[in-house]
Amino acid sequence: QRSTMFANGALLIAAGFFGLFNVLTLHLPATILSAYVILFGLLMCGFATGLGQDRIRKFFGFLHSGHGQLVFLLVAGNLSWTAGTLGIVAAVATNAHGVYAWRRGGEKAGLAAAEGGFRAGGVGYGGVGSEWPEYSVNS
Repeated sequence: QRSTMFANGALLIAAGFFGLFNVLTLHLPATILSAYVILFGLLMCGFATGLGQDRIRKFFGFLHSGHGQLVFLLVAGNLSWTAGTLGIVAAVATNAHGVYAWRRGGEKAGLAAAEGGFRAGGVGYGGVGSEWPEYSVNS
């Protein structure tokens, strides 16, 4: 699961990088969106590898909930449509990853699996008796 997250993040980074070449055609909105795609890809790779977990937890706490990660994946995927052919592949893969994580949450699929489970829609996905992880913005 972590390898899938990392591969998806790397695909977003690659799509965003090649999308930056839109600046040569003076297509500035696509260039700016490509920069965001790179940032979202870096965030996914960091989450998957465990790098910077304290900062991710502090500034991107929504990734630790089922609904938050679903929205993140859908936004990241849909931003990459503008990054050319590789962006389309990344968009399809990221949206599929989001839907898969949402549909297969019982097996702790998705970004929050790295933290030992999550809750979405009032249903515990971290196993029997799982609770919301305790995270503090100020810690």
